[in-house]
Amino acid sequence: MPKQYSPEVLALRDRVILGNKKLNDAWEEIKKMVHDTEEWNRQMERWHQANEKLSALCTQLKVTGYEDCLYLDEKGRKIKSCLEQGGIGCRVCPSRIPYWEQELIALPSPGTGKEEYEL
Repeated sequence: MPKQYSPEVLALRDRVILGNKKLNDAWEEIKKMVHDTEEWNRQMERWHQANEKLSALCTQLKVTGYEDCLYLDEKGRKIKSCLEQGGIGCRVCPSRIPYWEQELIALPSPGTGKEEYEL
């Protein structure tokens, strides 16, 4: 069973989750742009600044004592992959458990024919 957190901590966690989603969505749009244009440079700068802000929010979340994956269900099981979230995965993570490393190691080696992995 996951640790219980205050409503304020959960609100901050939800803000970090939303930030991860927004950055992944923005990255998908940036990838479609013509590179090395003024607009692309402007969007990349905004994206990098947003990453820094999200990192600061994640640090704030950790300071509150939150040290779980952002995506746990009520039984404490992961419900989303760290690496695959419709973009480039989690941008930040407060978890003391390095789930992303476990997922990376579990990826199939090239040429194995194994297409998916389990969390």
